Amino acid sequence: MITLKGITWDHARGFDPLIAASELYFKEKGIQVEWNKRSLTNFGDQSLEELSKQFDLIIMDHPHVGVAEASQCLLPLNDLVAANTLNELKNASAGPSFESYHYHGKQWALPIDAAMQCASYRADLMGSDRLPNTWEEVFTLAKTLATKKLYIGMALCPTDCLCSFLSLTAGLGSAIRENNELLVEPSIGLKALTMLRSMRDAFHPKALDCNPIALYDHMSEENDIAYSPMAFCYTNYSRAGFRKNILKFHTAPEINNVVLGGAGIAITSSCKHVQEAANYAAWICTDEIQSSIYVNAQGQPGNKIAWENKEANEITSDFFTNTLPSLTNAYVRPRYQGWPKFQTFLGETIHDYLVQDTAPALVLEKLQAAYSDSYLIEKNKKNK
Repeated sequence: MITLKGITWDHARGFDPLIAASELYFKEKGIQVEWNKRSLTNFGDQSLEELSKQFDLIIMDHPHVGVAEASQCLLPLNDLVAANTLNELKNASAGPSFESYHYHGKQWALPIDAAMQCASYRADLMGSDRLPNTWEEVFTLAKTLATKKLYIGMALCPTDCLCSFLSLTAGLGSAIRENNELLVEPSIGLKALTMLRSMRDAFHPKALDCNPIALYDHMSEENDIAYSPMAFCYTNYSRAGFRKNILKFHTAPEINNVVLGGAGIAITSSCKHVQEAANYAAWICTDEIQSSIYVNAQGQPGNKIAWENKEANEITSDFFTNTLPSLTNAYVRPRYQGWPKFQTFLGETIHDYLVQDTAPALVLEKLQAAYSDSYLIEKNKKNK
């Protein structure tokens, strides 16, 4: 019997649908797929090269495709999945999810899961207060909620600091793109940093310690956060019975250019059953599987057909319908080889700025220098 080993991340959204789908796949195909899990932090930061030596399949984050290309730790899927199948998956992609794994002419993963930063709220706590459409309205809402001893929540741990900074700069008109000479237009960078500091001061005091899971766990179990304007979405919290209270999700303020999240399924170069792994990856990303067993088992599909599925929206308080505009217009992070290391530095630097009240101009100067240095590996390669 053929057994494939995979690694995903430790949350119901990242683990449960893979287990359910793999059980069905074994019944249909007689191929066993075993899934292990790692923390959400390691999902964003852990070395693909190390993981690729241990597993056949990896659930990965799209900013790492440049590392995959340079290290050859993953196999491009163009020669393993039929062209018409790839085209079907591309056409069914939720937002830019499929394209986010396409780099330098190769497809490095298939979008198994789609996400982006968006708003969330407790309908019972919001009451008659209107959902804000602009950042000005967000800060006005913070003052209104404060009169009721309620807060706006935000995920501002280092990883989410960097993503919110990217969303803000992109929304303000200076998206951080690959091969930019400047990381960001200075005036816009300063404005984004100032907005983050305003969030720190006006929002829930635990924001600096929160990732999205910690934020949503708090929002759904406690009764002091009514609204969050921008954090990576998790459909699980919109489902009855997942936590004490249901969260509803909505488009982020000003909707466009929030950071794309989600996950792709990739095949490692150490995989001994390459074609079987490719067949499984393509199968689990199909309309049929994503719209049924995958979404029913706490999954957040990478397939647009599943996002538009009536039953999927019925079990998630219209999570997919309400957030799709933000996903459709999401911003894709750079994916060159030096980006993952730089984005870690970016998050840590912005977090330090929020904790220590560093001068924003000095922060931008430090980030610009590190951004320029992040291209040195590739520049040195080209010069050899």
